[in-house]
Amino acid sequence: MIDKERMYKNMLRMIAVPSISGTDDEKYAADKIEELLYEIPYFAAHKENVKQVPLKDDPFGRSLITAYLECAPESKKVIILTGHYDVVDVDEFGEYQKEAFDPETITKLMDKFPMDEDARKDWESGEWLFGRGTADMKIGHALCLELLRHFSEEGGIDGNLLYVGVCGEETNSEGMLAAIPFFNQFADEHGIDYEALLLTECFEVEDMAHDTKKYVHIGGHGKVMPLFFSVGEVCHGELPFLGLDPNMLNAKIYLKMQLNPDFSQEFLGDVTMPPVALKSQDLKTAYSISTPLYAASYYNITTVKLDPEETVAQLKKVAQESFEESLSLIKDRADQFTEKFGNRPQMHEYTPCVKMFSEVYDAAKAKYDAEKGEGAFDAYAKDLIKGWQQEKYEMQQIAIMAVRKIYEMSGLNQPMIIISFVPPYYPDCYPKYDDPKVKKLMGCLDKVFETAKNEYGETMAIKDFYGLSDLSYTDLDASMNFDGIFKNVVGNGAMYELPVEDMKRFHIPSSIVMGGYGKDFHKTTERLNMKYNFDVLPYLYIQLITDLLNG
Repeated sequence: MIDKERMYKNMLRMIAVPSISGTDDEKYAADKIEELLYEIPYFAAHKENVKQVPLKDDPFGRSLITAYLECAPESKKVIILTGHYDVVDVDEFGEYQKEAFDPETITKLMDKFPMDEDARKDWESGEWLFGRGTADMKIGHALCLELLRHFSEEGGIDGNLLYVGVCGEETNSEGMLAAIPFFNQFADEHGIDYEALLLTECFEVEDMAHDTKKYVHIGGHGKVMPLFFSVGEVCHGELPFLGLDPNMLNAKIYLKMQLNPDFSQEFLGDVTMPPVALKSQDLKTAYSISTPLYAASYYNITTVKLDPEETVAQLKKVAQESFEESLSLIKDRADQFTEKFGNRPQMHEYTPCVKMFSEVYDAAKAKYDAEKGEGAFDAYAKDLIKGWQQEKYEMQQIAIMAVRKIYEMSGLNQPMIIISFVPPYYPDCYPKYDDPKVKKLMGCLDKVFETAKNEYGETMAIKDFYGLSDLSYTDLDASMNFDGIFKNVVGNGAMYELPVEDMKRFHIPSSIVMGGYGKDFHKTTERLNMKYNFDVLPYLYIQLITDLLNG
């Protein structure tokens, strides 16, 4: 039995915890969810089935919150219910930041904020609840709690439910990256098989104002951020041909990467935008007449069908050509100078050199370990990065600092371009329809769509690709070799936990986003439709879970 009033109040109680990503308050959301779980009689009687799983070395002390409902202990079939409990900040609410976490109050105050025509129409209708975390995504956790209570009381399923609330989705998906090893370990310990993963995020659509369909998303976009670290040679500013300016290397890379459609991908009609530079800088910190030694830039690449080996080859080609073109430009400028003034400037000769970060790391490791002992460099590099974390540098800046330091320790001592990847990394994913579990899920969804239409007057449809979310980590494409990316992610195992081997093991192709109806995530006008989320969605979930586990 679904009690929508209880579900609503549980949502408000969770929203009241301001679990802003990357703050000390984020962890308290797991405590609140644990409190609410123990209000379900089943978990009050089976407290051992509720656990907080701390994230390893997490600077904010965050945890996964997990609950295992055994409706049919003899069954090996398990459905995962999941979602993130963190929210984005509320700076845009100005003097009403506190009220942003009180949906009933902030809904009354919405006329104090700019609203577009659609938001004002929804506000005036009285059918929408505003506030931070309503749509994104405390409603998903309220739904999960109510479903756990329902099936614990009503039974009726030949299988079990595993709920996992994760942190950090709005930052670097730290929670889901910690959940992947947990899922594998849990399956091993209990001898179970995951039937499906249902992510309870609200669905997304481009034109929320006019598109009245309710969507279920399959597949997720990926994201990779290559970092080019350019090492030049310093020279006096009055003798520029005796050095190599890393800004020139960086500039050539920029021109080849920025908005380059060769890095865009098309799959199932979904076309990704070309790369864009998120940072481009030299690392000189003070004025002098000397030219810079280092420059760095990293780029955002959205993916739908990434071939890791092909992408690494593309990036190497960009770096190699950028180096060659820089040397050619220097020679051309020297020739022009000679032709104009009759004397040839002194010049240094350079050979283009491109290396992957793992090569530079291995060189530094071999040199350091030869002096300090086997494994010494790994520990040193980890401690170095941890120290920068404690100084509150962001991961992307730490990545640049780490590449620089490791190059300096490598003994390579020559101009080069080093290619690495900046965290976070999101693999793209898309289900294979010939997989038996995917076929079963699609058949069950067809029935859910019929129910939505016939009983609730709602039109539902499948939509490809949710965008960047925790769904990206549910089904790494086993046909692809990701090692060229994995081993070149800077800081993995120190400031960023990319569980490579666990990701290779964890395959749930029957993973979807089936969530509530909300609008304007991350805006002051974030809001949630009351009728669909409390009167319709829980019952569609009950049908889907029942059909999946009993079919």
